[in-house]
Amino acid sequence: MTTVRVALTALGCSTAALALAACGPLGVGKAEPASTALADRPAAEIGTKALAAMKSASAMTVDLDGITDGQPMKYHMTMTRTGDCQGNLTMEGGNVRLLKSGAFLYMKGDDAFWSSQGSDGKAAQSVIGKRWMKTSASGPDSKEFLQACDLKAFLTELDKEEDGDDDGTKGKPTTVDGIPALPITGKDGAETITAYVATQGKPYILKVVTKGGKEPGTVRFTDFDKAAAVEVPAAKDVVDIDKMGN
Repeated sequence: MTTVRVALTALGCSTAALALAACGPLGVGKAEPASTALADRPAAEIGTKALAAMKSASAMTVDLDGITDGQPMKYHMTMTRTGDCQGNLTMEGGNVRLLKSGAFLYMKGDDAFWSSQGSDGKAAQSVIGKRWMKTSASGPDSKEFLQACDLKAFLTELDKEEDGDDDGTKGKPTTVDGIPALPITGKDGAETITAYVATQGKPYILKVVTKGGKEPGTVRFTDFDKAAAVEVPAAKDVVDIDKMGN
């Protein structure tokens, strides 16, 4: 069923870009001796500890509100290190609900989403209707989507920051959703990126704000280590496209 697979691939290309939004100005240098006052440590050491904390999380919820690939996008996803996830994505005027449970990936788009995909989207909707689309999570069309759904894959993008030369500049202590945090700001071309690192409890990255450039926006990270149970839709509400002809 080519039209459905085209729609899934288009969605995957958009969500794959979300992983890059997690990267902030956290160049990593040689870690110095630990201190009880994280905010007093050099930016490089704070970056080391923040990246280690993020990569140790078993689950988290990620929210994005910004521009991705030139389009306004809102994204909410709870992801786990086991690969299961659930959430929704608003792009090109439409909304898509997404979830992965075990070996399968599910997607449900509204009318506006399918319309935004042109003739392929309309053809897909004529078959799927208001039901969920189901496909194998190991299929080639699912690969790019899963980069922004599987927490382990999502966080590998943070490793790209470890070779950065810009340790960032520390700002004044503040709070993010009531949690004490320290902003660290850096430049990447036309972009000014500020990462807010928790200074209470584990030094998680709580928020990343990008200003300027082509993809401004805000990413928030919450619900660390709190994995929500993924609720699979009932069989009567699902179209298994892997069982349909191409």
